[in-house]
Parts: sequence; C-alpha cells; structure tokens
Amino acid sequence: MSTRILVSVGTDHHRFDRVVGWADNWLHDHPDDVVVVQHGSSEPPKLAEGSPLLDHERLQDEMQRADVVVCHGGPATITEARRHGHLPICVPRDPTRGEHVDDHQQRFARHLARGNMVVLAEDEDTFRASLAAAAADDDAFRVPVAGDDGAELAAGVVRVGELIDELLATRRAASTTKHNRTTADAQTHDVTVMYIGGQGRSGSTLLERAVGQLNGVVNVGEVVHLWERGVRDNELCGCHRPFRECEFWSAVGERAYGGWDQLDIDAVIALRYAVDRNRYAPLLARPGISRSYRERHGRYGAVLARLYRAIADVADVDVVIDSSKHGSYAMLLAQVPGIDLRVLQVVRDSRAVAYAWAKRVERPEAPGSYMPVYGPVKASLYWDAQNALLETVRGPRTVVRYEDFVAAPKDALLQVCGLLGRDDPADLGFLDGDTIRLSLDHTVAGNPMRFLQGDLTIKSDEVWRTQMPRQQQRLVAALTTPLRGHYGYRWNDSRGTA
Repeated sequence: MSTRILVSVGTDHHRFDRVVGWADNWLHDHPDDVVVVQHGSSEPPKLAEGSPLLDHERLQDEMQRADVVVCHGGPATITEARRHGHLPICVPRDPTRGEHVDDHQQRFARHLARGNMVVLAEDEDTFRASLAAAAADDDAFRVPVAGDDGAELAAGVVRVGELIDELLATRRAASTTKHNRTTADAQTHDVTVMYIGGQGRSGSTLLERAVGQLNGVVNVGEVVHLWERGVRDNELCGCHRPFRECEFWSAVGERAYGGWDQLDIDAVIALRYAVDRNRYAPLLARPGISRSYRERHGRYGAVLARLYRAIADVADVDVVIDSSKHGSYAMLLAQVPGIDLRVLQVVRDSRAVAYAWAKRVERPEAPGSYMPVYGPVKASLYWDAQNALLETVRGPRTVVRYEDFVAAPKDALLQVCGLLGRDDPADLGFLDGDTIRLSLDHTVAGNPMRFLQGDLTIKSDEVWRTQMPRQQQRLVAALTTPLRGHYGYRWNDSRGTA
C-alpha cells in the first residue's frame, strides 16, 4: 500500500536542499509512494513531484490528501498541518548549514516536540524512521480535527500559541541576561522599523526587495495601505494569496489584536485619515498644538505599535522594513512609543519619476484597477512635497539615490547596514554583482514587482531620456530645482548624476 507524503520547506530565501534530498532518497527506496515537495528557493527534487510554491487552494488540497506531512520549523505551517488532522514530522532548518539566519526553528521545534505537537526529525535516520512509522500506523500521526463547534482545532491552535509565547518569553529572558536588562524591559523594547520613504516610482520597491533579503529583517511592503487593501479589500499578499488567507498576516492579526475580525476596520481607516494626511504636517510636527488631534494621534499610534510589534514577533526578526514612502506617515511613526524609526530616503531624478507617473500600470493584485496617473506638474509637486516632509523627520536617516543603487548595489546595501547599526554587515550572499536573488515576501501593497521571485538583474531604467518630451523635462526640472540640487542633480546633467 502506498503512502502519500507532503513535504513543505517554506519560502525563506535560504535553501533547504537537505530535506528535499531526504525526500528523494525515501522515494528511491519506496517507489510506490507519492511524494509532493514544496521546495521554495531550494534545489527542485529529482524524483519527487516538486513546486516552488503551492497556492492556497493547492496547499489545502495536498494537506487533505496527504497521509503524512513533513514541514520545516515554521509555526504557520505546523499549525496548518495540525488543522488538517496531521501530527507533522518537523525538520527544523539548521543555521550551521546555511539553512537559516539563526537557530530559532530548532529551538521552537524541540519545544513543540516536548509538548507532543510535532514529531521531531533532525537527521535523516530519524526522518526515515518517522516516515516508516507513519506508513505502518497512520493513526499514530493523526490528531483530532475540528468538529462542528471547532473545539478540538481551537484547543490545538491555542496550545501552539502558548508554546510560542513560552519560547519567546524564554528567549527574551536570555537576551535580558546577556544585555544586563530586566525581563520587563526586554519584553517591551522598541521595534526597529526601517522606513523607506520618497516619491513613488523612485525605485523604492526594488530597494525594499533587496534590503528585505538581509538576515534578521522582514519586508512587508506599504503598511500604510494595510487597512484598506489588506484587511478590508482582501487583496493579494506578495506570497500570491489573498490577505486573509496568508498564514503570515493571519498570525500577525491574531497576535496584535486577537484576529483581524476584532477590529472595527472602518473606524481604523477613518482614524488613519484623521491623523495621517499631508495637510496635517504642522500637527504631526507638534501634536500637542491641538488637544483633539493629540488624542487621535495617540489612539492611532497605539494601534500601529501593536501591529509592528506583532510583525516582528511573528517573523522572529529584529527589523521591520516598511516601504510606505509617505512623508506624513514617517512623521507619525517617528512619534509612536515603542517604535525605533530609521528612515531610508530613496530619491530619483525628478524627470524620471514624472515620466513614470505618466504611464498606466495595472495592479495585478486587483485585476481591472490601475495605479494613479499624474501629469508632469502634479508629479513634480508630489516629488517636492514627499522629499521635503522626509527631511523634517527626526531620528537616524540616510539618503540613497536610485542612480547610485543601480550602479553599485553592494555599496548601497552596505550604506543601509550602517543605518541599522551593523558595523559588521549581514550576509550579502543573495547579491552577485548586479544580480539579486529574491525570495517570496509577504508584502501588503506596492509596485507590481513585489510579486517577482528568483534572480533579477539590477539595471538602470533610462528610457525617459529619449521618450519624455524635452519641454516636459525642462518643466519638471524647474519645478523641482531646489531639492534637485540638494540631492546632487544638476540642471542640465544628461546622466542624472552629480
């Protein structure tokens, strides 16, 4: 009798070839079995059926059909397997083999194994023995699924959550000892948010995707649009799943608010627009001027603090990358208690930006809808406004020009590492000259390139120089002259560099 095995390694950009190879070895010795491997950025299997990504519908189908599920040490995948009635065989990623940034999956998986929530397999012999045991006694690798009232499932999810909290508490306590801080301080330390700001169409999404490959960070797209495009409209996440079906964002909502459905989303959106608008720049600079504005500012800030804390906890990282771009939103975040804001300001020649805003670009996450189109005057005024507002934001800030980034990607990324206080830069193994390897990201909004995966060549887009009418180029240059000079762009520079 054959056994159907689903192996899921997640979507981290670190390769997990080891477990893919184990799956192939098993199938070689058990050719009657059916093995389906979701291999992410790892080497595809040679014998088993392989797919880099399983969309939500396919994943649900494979979980339902599988006799046994093998997964990495990610909490969302483990919870999903148990939701389908599986006691998963868990193979955590090993950082000493280059499979992850640290050992948190190993610690987490061992913790769950002690609670009988997974079957731990850290070597191939144990992996094979576990599969053999599952083939011999399928019931031993099953857990109760939810009945009509969902009681069994709810209890299982709660238990996973308890184990995660226990592990996080242990981790934070250890960190407290190491840094000579109290446990309370460690549990409430600020979340580092690196905010990518600037006018849209300046290459910010490309830079965000590159920065997002650094170890110890998670890039989540334009958080400013999360409430409308994500929670309310259920548009596609960068992982290609609808927002409410994305495991990552579901875990964030649960951790921050007890679930997205616990929020009055219309009220949150109304609160956002009552606080975060360009017109409120004087109040954002000094919220205390107006008592009513200060109260709204405080309420919205509290909502945001819980959101960013949950993102960092679910991703288990030190830095959250937010590419919302808006200057007013950066001013707001700079004053939110619990957030340590670092601003990465991305600028591009204003003429190139104006040319890009004149193009009609479809939004693939919402078929039939398009990004806004601006004329040269409006695009120029927005370029001035966004960059001017970002110049007023308090705290650490660095400026990266698009033209410099595409010319020397490594130098720009090292500059970003400096903004994050990393004197010893993180591993840049994902960058090979001008080629960057992009993993799957959970971005909530942004340029359509947020959906790209795999190798991407970084190259300058200079088509505007020949396609944009000279009269428009001169108009845009005139309207943006003061700041153009500030960022090193010359009036008649044909190359767009200083």
